[in-house]
Amino acid sequence: MSILKEKEKLSTRDKILETAIELFANKGFSGTTTKEIADEASVNEALIFRHFSTKSDLYAAIIEKKIQEEPDMLIPLKKFNETGDDREVFKSLAIRMFENCGADTTFLRLLHFSALEGHELSEMFFDTYVDYVNKLLFDYIQTRIKDGAFKDIDPLLSAKAFIGMVINFIIVQELFGQKKRKKANNNQVVETFVTLFLEGIKK
Repeated sequence: MSILKEKEKLSTRDKILETAIELFANKGFSGTTTKEIADEASVNEALIFRHFSTKSDLYAAIIEKKIQEEPDMLIPLKKFNETGDDREVFKSLAIRMFENCGADTTFLRLLHFSALEGHELSEMFFDTYVDYVNKLLFDYIQTRIKDGAFKDIDPLLSAKAFIGMVINFIIVQELFGQKKRKKANNNQVVETFVTLFLEGIKK
């Protein structure tokens, strides 16, 4: 089904959001006007302001929508309760990150545009979703340190190190064109990263 037909099935609000995501990702927040969004979405510009008071409110709604769409990141941590296997926890988390970011490179570009423009709302995503994932992994690593399974190191820095390793690889692949030159085997990447991380953190 074409993108146009898919958009026809959306509500006016969702149609505006989906169109804004595409334009913001390609032209940046500052480089996109509400008139362009209205023209591309085939709606009257006044309709945009009926749903969103300002362009910043529209951007905030995009961030909120994307956060709500994220799958339950507690699932990887539940794996330890089921299997008692640290390796499965980190593998599951990394795989979900690959699936989420790889499936929506538009949102990845939008976030980077916003950060480069210094847009304050770009912090919203990191202050909510990223901090949430960091906190989950921080709690898990801290618990395993207390169990005597991991070395006595900073659990928050450890959580950020693992997430940063995976995210950096995704960014290089998706935004810097490495994927076009040499497509990586995500399962192999995950196995390698998890091995390197756990070999360094385990007692």
